[in-house]
Amino acid sequence: MGLGAIPLCGIVWATTDLGTLGSPNVTISPTSGPPGTRITITISDIPDISKTSYPYPDLYIYLPFSQPFGTTLTNHCGGQDCFPIYTHDDSLNHDAANRIITFSLPSTNNSKPVFLNGFEDSVCDVTVNGKVLERFSTLCNTKDEPSGLYQIKLAWVLESDSEQSYITKTIPFFVTPGVPPSQSPVADNGDTILKQYQNGTISEAQFYAKLKARGWTDEQIRQALAVIGKLPHQMGVSGPDDKLPLYQTNSSVNSVNITSVTNTTKIEAQSVIKLDNTTQINATKIKVEHENATLPVKQNVSTIKPIQDNPTNQIPQNNPMWNEIIIGLSVAAAAIMAGVTIFVKTYRSKQNAK
Repeated sequence: MGLGAIPLCGIVWATTDLGTLGSPNVTISPTSGPPGTRITITISDIPDISKTSYPYPDLYIYLPFSQPFGTTLTNHCGGQDCFPIYTHDDSLNHDAANRIITFSLPSTNNSKPVFLNGFEDSVCDVTVNGKVLERFSTLCNTKDEPSGLYQIKLAWVLESDSEQSYITKTIPFFVTPGVPPSQSPVADNGDTILKQYQNGTISEAQFYAKLKARGWTDEQIRQALAVIGKLPHQMGVSGPDDKLPLYQTNSSVNSVNITSVTNTTKIEAQSVIKLDNTTQINATKIKVEHENATLPVKQNVSTIKPIQDNPTNQIPQNNPMWNEIIIGLSVAAAAIMAGVTIFVKTYRSKQNAK
C-alpha cells in the first residue's frame, strides 16, 4: 500500500517547468531618459498557460526604479518592485490581450499627487491597460531617479512559491542625468536688464518687452522699478505707481508716436461805440490765431488714418494753455471796454461843459 502511494505523491508535488512556457514580445518607449520620463512598456503575444498543471505559473514584471530609495513594496523580488500582469486565471478566462504598462520615473519636477475617488494618484503610479496596479505618490515628486543602467525583467513565477521564478525577458533602460529645475523669471537675467535700464543703455519700451518675454508679471516689474527708483513718485512724476505703461510686444507691429493734429483758433472781439450823429469810436479789434498746434497722439502704424480738415474749427476744451489764453484775452477785452467807457464819459462831460 505504501508503494502504491508513491506515484500519487509524485503527481501532487510535480513542478511546472517554467523554462518551457515561452516568452512574450516586449517593447519599451523610450529606452532612456532623465528623471520624470514617462515610460510605456507593451507586452504582446503572451503564451497560453491554461493547460499547465499545479502549481500554476503567473507572469510578473520586475521594476527596479524604487530600489535605490529602499522603498520597495515587497521583499521577495530581489529588492525590486514586482507585479503579476498575467495569471493562470487570466489564461483560463482567455484574457491574453496585450498588456500596456505606463509609469513615470520619480523626479522633483513631477506634479504633486492629487486625491481622486479617495485615492492619492500620481504620475508615477504603475498602470496596466489604464488600471492602477500600484501607487507611488509618496516617492513620486520628492526624489530624483539616480542616473545609470536599469534592468526591467519579465519572469514566470509559481503561485505557490514566489521564490521559484524564471526570467524570460530583460529590457534595459538608461536613466540620464536630471534636468535642473526651471529658474524663476527674476533669476533669469533679471538683474542684467534692471541694470541696463537703470544705466540708460536700453529704453523703457525695451525694458518692459524684455521682462515680459521672460514671463515677468506686472507686480514683479513694479517691485523691480521700486528697487531701482523708477516708480513715478520716485522720479517726481504724478500718477499711480501700480499702473504700468502698456507696450505691445508683437514683433510684426511697432508702436510709434505721431504728432499730426492741426488746429486753427480765431478769437475776434470788436466793439463799435456810437457817440453822436457825427462821431464814432472803433474799439480795438482783437484777433488771435494759432495754427498748426501739435499735440502728441500715440497711434499704431497699422491703424493710421488720413487726417481730414474739419471746416468748423473749435478750441480744444481741455488744454490748459488755451484756457489761459482765453482768460487773458477776456481780461484785455474788459479793460479796453472799461477804457472806452471812461473815455466816452469824459468826452460827454467836456461837451456838456461847453
